[in-house]
Amino acid sequence: MTDDLNDLKNKWQGAKKSQSSQSMDVQEIMTLSKKKMKSAIVMHLKNIIILSITLVVLFLFFKYVAPLQEVLSQIGIALMIGGLVVRILIEFYSIYLSYQIDMSDTAMQNSNSSLEFFKFRKTIHGSVMYTILGLYTLGFYALTPEFSLYFSTIMMVLIDGSYLVIAVIVGYFINVGIKKEMKYLQELLTIQNDLHT
Repeated sequence: MTDDLNDLKNKWQGAKKSQSSQSMDVQEIMTLSKKKMKSAIVMHLKNIIILSITLVVLFLFFKYVAPLQEVLSQIGIALMIGGLVVRILIEFYSIYLSYQIDMSDTAMQNSNSSLEFFKFRKTIHGSVMYTILGLYTLGFYALTPEFSLYFSTIMMVLIDGSYLVIAVIVGYFINVGIKKEMKYLQELLTIQNDLHT
């Protein structure tokens, strides 16, 4: 992905320097930009697949393995599953927004579409993601009272404690992915703006 982006930057710099081959180079840059946007769409599809598998596993677990009955547990399950559903819908909407960006649009239209997409993803990776993770965590710990009827106190401490450890590890990898995506989107936005100026 980084090599493609560097190649895109080099081609753009070359197009700016050479007037004779400018139209061909601009066309190559637009083609590479479209390729980069397709890569972003593939990334969203991978997120959808991972989240959907998690959703199905959780659903089956709570339906067949641990059909919890208490109201607090039901609320917890709803928070966990609901958070995943919302996140999946957000990824589908991200794909929709990706398709709204047309590299051949006028500079103003292209910049507006790209900026809207960038702002949307930035919001998703900020307050929306933290809200979903917070509600998911709240849902997980809402299961503790009913689970404690079946497990010893030591086992419950291990289960609840392991969630925190796993959350920190997963959070780290999510954060790395977010930084990579935001850097990539910022660079792509800059190249698109340069292309239309």
